[in-house]
Amino acid sequence: MSDDGSTGALLVARAMVGAARREGYLVEGEPMLSSPELAEAEKILFVKMFAELKRHLREAGRMELAEDEIAALFNFAFGKGAEQAYNYLSGQKPEFDIAGMFQPRVALYVDDRLMNFLKNTPAAAVLGGAFVDHQRQHPGEEPILALFEALKWTSRIGAHLALGLMEDWNFTPNR
Repeated sequence: MSDDGSTGALLVARAMVGAARREGYLVEGEPMLSSPELAEAEKILFVKMFAELKRHLREAGRMELAEDEIAALFNFAFGKGAEQAYNYLSGQKPEFDIAGMFQPRVALYVDDRLMNFLKNTPAAAVLGGAFVDHQRQHPGEEPILALFEALKWTSRIGAHLALGLMEDWNFTPNR
C-alpha cells in the first residue's frame, strides 16, 4: 500500500467491483447508477458508521471486529445503499439511522418488492467474502481503512442495484 493509502483503496475497489461483476451485479462497460445526492448521503452515513465503529470497539474493549460483526457490516452497508436509493427516487429525506449496524438483520424503510430482493440476494455475503479474500492476499493493509473502502463499494453496489430494479419496475413513489 502506498503512503497515502490510494493504492490500497484502489486494490479494495477492484476486489469489490470484480466480485460484483463475476456475480452479475455489475456489467462490464456499464456505468454504476448513482447521483450527487446519493454521494452526499453516502458521506454522511459513513461518518456516522465510522464513529459508531470506534464507540463499539471502545465499549467492547477490543481493537478488532469479530467475523460476525464484519458480516453484519456488509449486510448493513448493502441494505443502507439500497435504502438511500429508494429514498432518493421516492423523494423522501435520507435516513442515517445506524441502529443495528452490528446485528445480522438490518431495519430498512423500503417498499416490499425491494425488501424481498434484498432478503433474497446474497450480494452482501459475496462482497464480504471478496473483502476477506482480499485481506488474506494483502495482509499489510490497514484493516479498518480497507474495510471502510470495501463497505463504501458495497453500499454503492446496493444503491446501483436498487436504482436499476426500481427503474425496471417503473417505480412511482406513493406521495
